[in-house]
Amino acid sequence: MLNKTTTVYRANSVTEIQTLLRNISGISVAAGCTEIARRQTGRALSLPTHVLSIAGIPDLCSVTKTERYIDFGACVTLASLLELGRKNLPEVLFDAVSGIANPAVRSLATLGGNISAKGHRLSTFAPLLALDARLEIKTPTDTYWVPMTRFFSNTGKEQPGFPECLCRIRVPVEQWDIALYRRTGKPCLVSDTTASFVFLVKTQKKVLTDIRIAWAGKFFFRKREFENLIIGRTLPLSEKYMVNLMDKSELFFDQLLFPESYNRACFLNLLEDSLRLLT
Repeated sequence: MLNKTTTVYRANSVTEIQTLLRNISGISVAAGCTEIARRQTGRALSLPTHVLSIAGIPDLCSVTKTERYIDFGACVTLASLLELGRKNLPEVLFDAVSGIANPAVRSLATLGGNISAKGHRLSTFAPLLALDARLEIKTPTDTYWVPMTRFFSNTGKEQPGFPECLCRIRVPVEQWDIALYRRTGKPCLVSDTTASFVFLVKTQKKVLTDIRIAWAGKFFFRKREFENLIIGRTLPLSEKYMVNLMDKSELFFDQLLFPESYNRACFLNLLEDSLRLLT
């Protein structure tokens, strides 16, 4: 039962999305609606006054792969991603999706919805952050691409003067020598202790050519300055360098950024365990 009157508009194309964004003030975009359901606290279903359903648009439900990148429609379900198989997806993204909820939820939940959830960054956020994902955003009159790090904010992105709709997620195709995804908190549930950690490494002739470390939970970060400390180092890393690096990590991930907590302890432990793979 709804707690108020809600009008649901169904778009059949991207053009219709932009038309409805332009004509309906305060309209909210939805697809699988699993995040809306997860946030319900009362017996009466609480929905926005105007809802735009984009789940049935073919262009937003497809996955396209080229030599340089993979384009995911925002409405691709998590179950559809798993059906593609580990070999056809970035490993950390596949591992993240595999641990989300249960098959029934994954058949409805979408990739776009998972990264757009407000208040707590969910499982696919850290993998896409580490993979340098870019987002295609539609406004009532325009289309633009933006790095994921610029579209989302820990402090709350300023509300634009116009509505927006996430339509595609673009991930570069790259091969990683080490690709780790770890999740904290209770399996299949989202709580204050839930967070995701990603560690990616690329090497060439025993030289570390690229490293990416991402964290996402109540807030998210990638500290490129810390990554740059390690890039270019000869492998294996010495024990002395490891100790020095972990000491520096306390400065880069200071308590103003990351207050003392269970999650901070988890992050530093995961960071050390991952870096020791390079020793």
